[in-house]
Amino acid sequence: MISNNKCDQFVFGILIYRVPSLPLSELKRDMCTLKKLGFNTVKIQESWCIDEKREGEIDLNEVEELVAEAKQIGMGVYFGITMEQVLMWVWRKYPDCRMVNALGEPHEDPTQYLLPHDGKPGPCWDHPGVRHEAEHFMSSLAKTLGQYDNIVVWCPWQELDVAVPRPGAKTLAEKSYCYCPYTLAHFRRWLKEKYGSLEVLNSTWKTGFGYWDEVEPPRMFMMVPSWIDWRYFMNDVYLPGVVKWKGDVLRQNDPLHRPVIIHGGGEIGSGRAWSLAKGGEILGISHYPSGLRGGPWYYDFPKFGKSLTKEICLRHKLFDDSMKLDYRRGAVGDRQELWIAEFQGGRSGGFFPRAIPTPEDIRRWLIIALSSGVQGICFWNHRPEIFWSEMHSFGLCKWDGTPTERAEEAGRIGKALNRHGDLFRRARPPRAQVAIVINEDLYHFAEATPTALDHLQHTIWGWYQCLWEEGIWVDFVEVSEILQGALKPYKATILPFPIALADELAEVLRDYVAAGGTLISEACPGRVDKYGMANLPGMTAAMRDLFGAEHKSLVLCGEWGEPRWTPRERYYGEIIPATILHGKGAYEGYAPRANFLLETYTLTKGIPILTCKQGIVGIMNTYGQGRGVLLGTLMGHNISTYDHTESRSFMLKLVTDAQVKPQRCGNLLLRRRTTENQEIWFLINHSTDTVTECINLTGFIQVEDLLEEKALSIKENSVTITVEPFAIRCLVLSR
Repeated sequence: MISNNKCDQFVFGILIYRVPSLPLSELKRDMCTLKKLGFNTVKIQESWCIDEKREGEIDLNEVEELVAEAKQIGMGVYFGITMEQVLMWVWRKYPDCRMVNALGEPHEDPTQYLLPHDGKPGPCWDHPGVRHEAEHFMSSLAKTLGQYDNIVVWCPWQELDVAVPRPGAKTLAEKSYCYCPYTLAHFRRWLKEKYGSLEVLNSTWKTGFGYWDEVEPPRMFMMVPSWIDWRYFMNDVYLPGVVKWKGDVLRQNDPLHRPVIIHGGGEIGSGRAWSLAKGGEILGISHYPSGLRGGPWYYDFPKFGKSLTKEICLRHKLFDDSMKLDYRRGAVGDRQELWIAEFQGGRSGGFFPRAIPTPEDIRRWLIIALSSGVQGICFWNHRPEIFWSEMHSFGLCKWDGTPTERAEEAGRIGKALNRHGDLFRRARPPRAQVAIVINEDLYHFAEATPTALDHLQHTIWGWYQCLWEEGIWVDFVEVSEILQGALKPYKATILPFPIALADELAEVLRDYVAAGGTLISEACPGRVDKYGMANLPGMTAAMRDLFGAEHKSLVLCGEWGEPRWTPRERYYGEIIPATILHGKGAYEGYAPRANFLLETYTLTKGIPILTCKQGIVGIMNTYGQGRGVLLGTLMGHNISTYDHTESRSFMLKLVTDAQVKPQRCGNLLLRRRTTENQEIWFLINHSTDTVTECINLTGFIQVEDLLEEKALSIKENSVTITVEPFAIRCLVLSR
């Protein structure tokens, strides 16, 4: 059984209970089946609205019976509490606890169903009355169930979020919460602490409020400075504050003070996960790998009526899944753990059934997740869903609880992880050589600017894919950490689409380069400040100094092939034709493409590395002990939209010129997780060919293939490894 007092076990779990549920007798039988397969933990998702139907009458008998049964058969419990499913008596007792959107419309849906959003957004947790009732329930639950030492973790909010709009909501005003009096008062208190005086706030926001109680966030038009503070407050203050409060209530009333998992994170480009992770010991994410990332901007996105090839899916799922997990790993750093709180067990789709995962899919998904540093996994779920919109979906086992082949494969991997539980909990990927900057304020600026968020996310995907497929691993580093010097160890840092940039951040990036780093920036660094106010020179002073250049011009650039993001031209010459860029100097012969924007520069100190008919588009400048590289376009689009070989070569040269070395064993990519005396090596074949390589193991005395459950013979400090197309071998090495 898993111990809750020491982190010596890799949690390999699966959901068995949430209302509406199967009979407990069947669930108990399923627990035994799951344990035999290789699972060591079951997940129970409790609902407030089910267990306190009448005020003060808390009935936990059903969930307690399952926890007790799990203890008896030696299984741990991942216990989730769904407080957003608020009871009807609470809604009636506190009618003003409803969340309110920017238009003043209360979110009126007193649902008691877990679908579609676990009751989200639920009540406003700034309301003192509903907080009191929730705290009473959570305290009672933790005291009652806390006697069971097989509970390994508390989850106080399932896939936490407030951005769950009413059906048909399209505008940001309709989707933005919460504008109730309690949250607005909280917001004003936070602003007072941040700005100190109303005069400073008015100066920053360009407003004319005469009293603090007049201060409000935007309601109709969001492209204003106050939007940046408002969205930061809701995402990085309100949400982390609520989940920390819930977690603290559980810990304080739990006699064993077990850890809390924060299940949520935010979109690519957002720094919210960094703020949320601080509220618990574990950051959990949902991970459903069966679908490719969506949108017609991606070159592999399927067209209606056209089938996807297996090769496209398998190639792209490897780096897709890696990026999603590496991104969240950046948020936990070395402080917390990263778990997959929901891992896909069966087909998705409900009424529109999707593909059924194969055992090979399950193996590939699990091993690539482990390669990204995941330290715990919980499947969703043991049998197919029974409730309406997810009917017949996600089951790892059959409808009657008997194992499928994919369940047996998952269990086989679970047993292997159980043998090395301590190692997979402690071993972490080494620090990467390359960082990608994540800027929460930039995310919120882009969120309110038409298509800007799509471009920001799209170019991040492109840079990551370009480097991943070469074996150059990436760490995502958020601005709050960068301001504390977190970039210092990285040889190269990529600054994606930095159109909104605070002076403070620009100066820290300049200092990073002066100390020896290489900064690679895309177009428009600091065209506006963090609040969306224009820097009329076109760049911040620190960026002009760093790159040895001044902004000259900015135009829209045509696309290659069918249009995806280009607006309709309103006057002749408004959009220049699709443009090839020409390398200069050390980059002579390289010919990347321009995408969306084309910015040209006037040199003050830097040297040109890219030009086109419009002028100088790329600059390199030596600054202090390092180098700044400025690219006047969105280079990542070349990979995520076009998979353009020549652009890829140029991007890789920029990074390898910073002395960054790919991590490979011949034609296999090599990812590692390390501890003092052991390492875990993941040998990834992302090609269509079977690859055999001789792997140098100098310094290691023993090597075991994780899934073959046997030691491999080391001859002359090496072993020969064969990896099938789009497969991964996992080796456990000991010194």
